[in-house]
Amino acid sequence: MKFNKKNILFIISILVSFVCSWLFVRKIEWSLLKNALKEANYWFVIPAVILALLVYLIRALRWQGLLSHIKKVSVVNLLSITCIGFMANNILPARVGEALRPFLLYKKEDVKFSTSVASAIMERIFDMLGLIVFAVVVIALLPHPSVTNHNPLVPASANEASTIKESLIPSLKKWTEVFASVGIFTIVSMFLIVVKPDFFKKILSKVCFFLSHKLKGKIFGFYDSFVHGLKILENKTQTVWIFALSLVIWILAGMEIYLLGFSFHMHLPFVCSCLVAVCIALAVALPQAPGYIGVFHIAVLKSLDIFGVQTNAAQSYAIVLWAIGIIPSTIMGFLFLWREGIAFREVVKLEEEIAEGKLEESEGIGKDTPDM
Repeated sequence: MKFNKKNILFIISILVSFVCSWLFVRKIEWSLLKNALKEANYWFVIPAVILALLVYLIRALRWQGLLSHIKKVSVVNLLSITCIGFMANNILPARVGEALRPFLLYKKEDVKFSTSVASAIMERIFDMLGLIVFAVVVIALLPHPSVTNHNPLVPASANEASTIKESLIPSLKKWTEVFASVGIFTIVSMFLIVVKPDFFKKILSKVCFFLSHKLKGKIFGFYDSFVHGLKILENKTQTVWIFALSLVIWILAGMEIYLLGFSFHMHLPFVCSCLVAVCIALAVALPQAPGYIGVFHIAVLKSLDIFGVQTNAAQSYAIVLWAIGIIPSTIMGFLFLWREGIAFREVVKLEEEIAEGKLEESEGIGKDTPDM
């Protein structure tokens, strides 16, 4: 095996998932886990799955907004590309879906690849901004431990969240200022780049003076694509709409977690469910095996532990929540592959070409200039 960047990242991803999976599995008491899964009320899985799938529709709507200053693309086509991309993330290494989505948009809608990449970058930026604002509000609204510990309205049950670890909530609340500062800095930086793109390009040029001409060309191409994606910020109404959709995505994630809690008789307050969503989002950003195996599970386990949820209930809950997030989206991705007339082996081939950089040579990626 050649120890190139791709293989090293793959090895790290597998190791991270393996360690997290071991940490999750080693605490399982299989008889208790079996009973927890058996006693769960699976009727609540239905609305949870609906909410999970609704997130992909919201993502497609947001992507349509990000592309509105470039080309009108139907929500159905963007939903198709979105689901295919997430399906690829679920079963292929290196999160190939992140590169696959802009490539499919480029091929299907004849949008320049650099522009497609720029829109995908903006998606991630709005994801981050939405998560920061969401996290700040959620942490600020977290109940004080003394309020939750002896709540007479919450019936006693072995599987419900009845206690909150007193030392953790105040510590989390201290992070609100950090999250808020990062969010404000990011927003101000984006608007400054929109106003003075050439000025910041000159600064970038000075910073990259020691790099090779080829590498500097790629960096400047990425910067130009990024600036072009930021053009959407010139439309204030559209920007507010896109940001609102970004918040809706995280709120729906919190609702999904909240509803599924009833399946396992966990009376988790909605704001606490939202904190679990934040923890999951931060955890799955790490390098890991396809399908977020292990990392997702340990993130759910540890975040539920903050609220006093017993281990066996949290483990069974994490397994079902993971299945809700992975299985329906993977099925949807394959259905849209069939709709587009794309064989899965073509997706695998694209993954190899993207990883090896062959698409840059064959499609001129990084050499075209952004649409104006």
